[in-house]
Amino acid sequence: MKVADSSYLIEGILRNAGILENETFIAPDLALYEVVNTVWKHEALIGDLPDSALRIGLFLELVSAETVQLLRPDKKLLDETYSLSVKYKLPTYDMVFVALALQLDLELETFDDRQSMIFAKERITNGEI
Repeated sequence: MKVADSSYLIEGILRNAGILENETFIAPDLALYEVVNTVWKHEALIGDLPDSALRIGLFLELVSAETVQLLRPDKKLLDETYSLSVKYKLPTYDMVFVALALQLDLELETFDDRQSMIFAKERITNGEI
């Protein structure tokens, strides 16, 4: 099991389904809305996605099959997220993925270089490596 941020899930839904195969991912429930919003953006604003309902359906199938497990954040995760956001001056909607991976001691899959850097730095700081 790995934590996947929205950028990683979106890449798997829109461009490279193979990255979502043979693995179970966990993400805060925020990821559902970020994935669907990106699909909407590609259909309605960019105009390069004619099969948006298919893509949303695919994502929902991954959730139903528990290949992607959506987690409702609790107070502890919110506190850790907020702390990271203040420390690095980045939005909570980005730091929640880092905080979740750190809390669960799982790898973080992301295409966001800032998240990757912070995750690695915090793992070293916390003595996890």
